[in-house]
Amino acid sequence: MSNEWQNAPRHTNPGQYESGPAPQYYGGPQYQQQPPKKSHKLRNTLLALTALFVLGGLGSCAALVLVAGNAVDEAVTAVEEEDAQPGGPDNPLEIEIGKPFEVAGFEYKKGWKASEDVLGSVDVRKLRVTNNREDKDSALIDIKFWKGTEVVATTSCTSDPIDVGTTVTLSCLSGDDWVKGFDRVTVNDTF
Repeated sequence: MSNEWQNAPRHTNPGQYESGPAPQYYGGPQYQQQPPKKSHKLRNTLLALTALFVLGGLGSCAALVLVAGNAVDEAVTAVEEEDAQPGGPDNPLEIEIGKPFEVAGFEYKKGWKASEDVLGSVDVRKLRVTNNREDKDSALIDIKFWKGTEVVATTSCTSDPIDVGTTVTLSCLSGDDWVKGFDRVTVNDTF
């Protein structure tokens, strides 16, 4: 036998030659073209913008709540101060029947009367008021008749909205009986 047979490559394992690894064939799964990687720039940008919008919105909401809270506090303080003024809901003003008085920009004229009506109830008549406030507004007051520390009768007097500088006569109603012997009279805004 010749040496040719001895020099020929021998197979020891399937797919492997004695002289080295088996030849590779292109087109197998390891050589298939990989899909290109997707860019997430647009998605990441949109996520970042959404996060900024949400955080900005929360910050704006927090700022709005703080501003609104301050405005409410200021309004409450202003109302409390007005209520504490003479004739305010929390601070009745002592008045005399027939004499003029002023409550919160409303000027009540002299000449008004308080007495018993034909049914025995409190009757307040001829109570005129001029609106000296900055805006058109209604007059809403309670006139209370006191005996010591007890309110023995009340009448409520109201008007339609009054233009600035205009004088009108109030409408006063009471369901309380007239009480003789009261020792003082007060007035206050109802609210």
